[in-house]
Order: sequence, then C-alpha cells, then structure tokens
Amino acid sequence: MNSRVFALLALAGLAACDPTGNTDFSRPSANIRLANFVVDAPALSMTANGSAVHSGIGFGLLSAYQRLGVDDTVLVFTRSGDGIVAGTDSVLLVEDRRYSYYGLGTVAAYKPRLLVDDTLFAAAGGIKVRIIHGIGTRSTNELDFYASLPSDSLIDIAPLMPSLAYGAASPYLTADATFRRFRLTIAGLTTAILDTTLATAIADSSVVTLVASDTAGGGAPFRMVVVIDKAP
Repeated sequence: MNSRVFALLALAGLAACDPTGNTDFSRPSANIRLANFVVDAPALSMTANGSAVHSGIGFGLLSAYQRLGVDDTVLVFTRSGDGIVAGTDSVLLVEDRRYSYYGLGTVAAYKPRLLVDDTLFAAAGGIKVRIIHGIGTRSTNELDFYASLPSDSLIDIAPLMPSLAYGAASPYLTADATFRRFRLTIAGLTTAILDTTLATAIADSSVVTLVASDTAGGGAPFRMVVVIDKAP
C-alpha cells in the first residue's frame, strides 16, 4: 500500500530559555512537545493545570518543546475550535528530561502516549529508531516493523520490532544508517500494509521516532511520519 511520508524537524530553543523567551524559569522543569495524530482533530491543544502549553497543533504535526514545571502534572487535551476534551492525564515529569506527548486515535477514543526522548546520538554508522503503532483501523492487530535497504525482501529479513500492539511504542532500536525503507506488516505475515522508502537516508547518528497512523479522518492510506528527536 502506498504511503505518504512527512519529515518533522524538532524545533530548537531548549538551553537557557523557554520558547517564549523566558530566561528566568527557576522552578524545576522539563521540556515537552505535543504531536497530533488524532484523526478527527484538525488541531489539538494541551493545558497543564489550566494554563495553555500548546495550542492549535495541526494533524500530523509536532509542536516545539515548551518548558513545563515538573509540578504541572494535570494535562488536558482538547480539540481546537470546539473545545471538546479528548482526554486528561496526570504525569510525573523528571527534571531536565525531554518528552514528546503523542495523541493517537480519535477524540472519542483517545489513545495518548507520553515518551521520554533520547538525547544521546547513535554510534557512528547507525541510527536509533523507535516506532509507534497509531493505526486505529488496525487496532486489533499487532504489527511487525521492518527497517531495511530498499531492495530487501521481507522474506529474507527479520522484523526489527515484532508484534507491536496498537497505541504502544517500541524502545529505541539500533539500525544501520543506510536503511531508508520502513515497512509494517500484520504480525507474522510478510505483506506490507505500510511501505515507505525515504528519498534519502536519515542522517548518520540521528535519533528518530516513526509514527504510523491512519490518514486524516481515519482509514487508509496509512501514513508514516519521521520525527527527529536528535540530529547531528
């Protein structure tokens, strides 16, 4: 099945100030960004303890990191425009960590996933890659994830991550930096339901997250977004 490929570069601005220019963020804090893969939310917003953190993040897009006090633990996610609440979450953040909050599913069947982002480069010649199963119309299926050279047959290679459940994320896995074809199959089968070949390989030593989801509104064609967690 054909897929559409979107590469999202993480926006910078993390060291001494938050994205609003605040240079006196004295409370213990972490950095958090929001990714919207809620298929019936053209835009998604997030508040922490009632204060806006991210607003109007479009479907398939990723916000910049925002500084958030580690005591700001009650998060609310709403569909921008009508304010319908997709979900709430209470989180315990660790000081100075970087987090990505992935909204998956639909507003009525919200499937959130809070992940810690790796900030250490992969060894030379490799990449670190994790995969998120966010294909709602395949929610009853576990998926096998393959990373390979473009010419490799699924019959001849083993999945990099087998049997990934819906809404789950793999750990970071190590792959060869020359690999630029990524495929998903129903667990145990070798027919791809999503087959993406990047025009160029991901930069050597990069750390990335791949998000597989339905298209906007739900259903096929399934899509894969490449999120850069850390790049040289």
